[in-house]
Amino acid sequence: MSTATNPAEPRTIRVDVTSDSICPFCFLGKRKLERAVEIANNEKGLNVKLDIQYHPFLLDPTLTTDKPVDKRERYYEKFGKERFVQMENMMKERGKEVGINFSYGGKLRQTTDSHRLFALAYDKGGEKMQQDLVERIFAGYFEQEKDVGDADFLAEQAVQASVFANVDEAKAWLKSDAKITEVAKGIREAQMMGITGVPFFVLNKKYALSGAQDPEVFVEVFERLSGQQETRQVAPGMVC
Repeated sequence: MSTATNPAEPRTIRVDVTSDSICPFCFLGKRKLERAVEIANNEKGLNVKLDIQYHPFLLDPTLTTDKPVDKRERYYEKFGKERFVQMENMMKERGKEVGINFSYGGKLRQTTDSHRLFALAYDKGGEKMQQDLVERIFAGYFEQEKDVGDADFLAEQAVQASVFANVDEAKAWLKSDAKITEVAKGIREAQMMGITGVPFFVLNKKYALSGAQDPEVFVEVFERLSGQQETRQVAPGMVC
């Protein structure tokens, strides 16, 4: 039983997440981070509150925004059919652990438009709105086989997350060049930081974690930031 006390005011920890909408480990990492907060607060008595912001990354810049490709065929081409089947089974098992039902049918294309919406959501509604939209787009792409670059899908999710009042407004915004420069800048900044795989987490601009770390790893960093744990090296997690 933990003897930690729960402070009256929550400790806010800034978390910057570099991520791509087509990376399954980014969805896993999101759920594992959420579980870490539950453990920290309910079992460790840390009373932490996260201030999370998602930043863009393009796993495959060769994908286009206008021509979707078959997701499974693309993975067969990249990894080989036998290896991908093994990876798919592994991901489904990993997903079940955190309540994700991975499904690998559907289409695949570049994710710039989703990143534009994430940036807008953060501007309009901060962490809460951005997190809501990220969850909806992840769930649609990974569990419902939605096309992450399809304007209808993106517009619907943006309305559900209250980024826009209606689908027509959302689709008109997507047709513009709004946030394109900001997203491109974010991608360059990730490259300048040396980020080659996602998810990539930076906590309080002090601790960097690569990959979909287990909740216990995040909790340990929370403890360090609370002055309750000595620093030790953390092994990289699973990345795209």
